[in-house]
Amino acid sequence: MSVPCSDQEFRPVKAKAASLPPDVTAERCWCGRLAKVKQVEDFSDQFGMKFFMCASYEHDPPRSSASSSTRPPSPPPLCKWFHWIDTEQPDWARQEVEEKHRRAWATFFEEERQEKARANAKAERERQIQKLRAEARREVNQKRMDEEAARRFAEEEVRRRLVKRKGRD
Repeated sequence: MSVPCSDQEFRPVKAKAASLPPDVTAERCWCGRLAKVKQVEDFSDQFGMKFFMCASYEHDPPRSSASSSTRPPSPPPLCKWFHWIDTEQPDWARQEVEEKHRRAWATFFEEERQEKARANAKAERERQIQKLRAEARREVNQKRMDEEAARRFAEEEVRRRLVKRKGRD
């Protein structure tokens, strides 16, 4: 058993109500109340471990009331006592955490693979677009060169005809 503690770095954030293990006796907190038994819910190194905590530690103050006469009395002062029942994480909890980690890594690698596939597909589309643009530029340049050649040929024909006419005249 661990020493009762009020250091909040060690107290779990998410916990659910749990039953008292058969070989453990109920304890009282610093303020004298019978302690509640909780089990860690957040996926951490303490997942599935049980602990005692003061019954007045978790208090939900009511939403603001319209008048002080309808407002409930103020809650008792908070006692931040808690005490670990389990000193080690149960096997079922360790397996569940490992499985969750395995699934998380698998999801990460799958997302990474999909992202890489999307990047490759985008790069391939860009290459295709560049290829089509280069082909279109070649076609435009070829058409321009053909038109230029046809214009020069036509000008040359006009010059030859003029030279022939001048020679006849």
